[in-house]
Amino acid sequence: MKYFSTLSFICLLVIFISCNQEIHTPKPKGYYRIELPEHTYQSFDTTYPYKFEYSIHADILPDNSAHAEPYWIYVVYPSFNATLYVSYKRVYNNIDTMIGDSRTFVSDQIKKADDIFEYHIHDTINQIYGTSYDIIGTHVACPYQFWLTDRKNHFFRASLYFNHTPNNDSIAPVIEYIKTDMLHLLETFYWKPNT
Repeated sequence: MKYFSTLSFICLLVIFISCNQEIHTPKPKGYYRIELPEHTYQSFDTTYPYKFEYSIHADILPDNSAHAEPYWIYVVYPSFNATLYVSYKRVYNNIDTMIGDSRTFVSDQIKKADDIFEYHIHDTINQIYGTSYDIIGTHVACPYQFWLTDRKNHFFRASLYFNHTPNNDSIAPVIEYIKTDMLHLLETFYWKPNT
């Protein structure tokens, strides 16, 4: 009997002590919260053969690299460490080659992409035709890009890149934010007359 009461006392003591200890459970992997500003736009209307609206949170810089051609620009998001690379080319009976090059560039992303969504742009009033590519995947270098043409004189292409190793799961809100800006660019895009 004395053995049973001593054993009961030890069991109660162990239960009492164990209830006062903090239990640490591992937390699921998470990412820092990213504060995103309101979408507000301004006009890019210069002597270039195209115009559009872009975010007030972005800066437009000329592309002065060695391979740049006239009217090439960068749309830079300094707070997101992201850049939209914009190129422009005149069409000289080579529209099929330009479109093919753009599609090849997208197909190069297939190895790292989980999925690619293709959207066609067909605006007969403003003579704007093209395709946008939403490229889904954690390690995709370029999550969104598009090209536009009037099928006669102009070819415009834009690709979004982040200036760090891709981990698109962690920056998904930023990608969606910039994609909204790119869609606004597409909706407000016009060719300049007589260019």
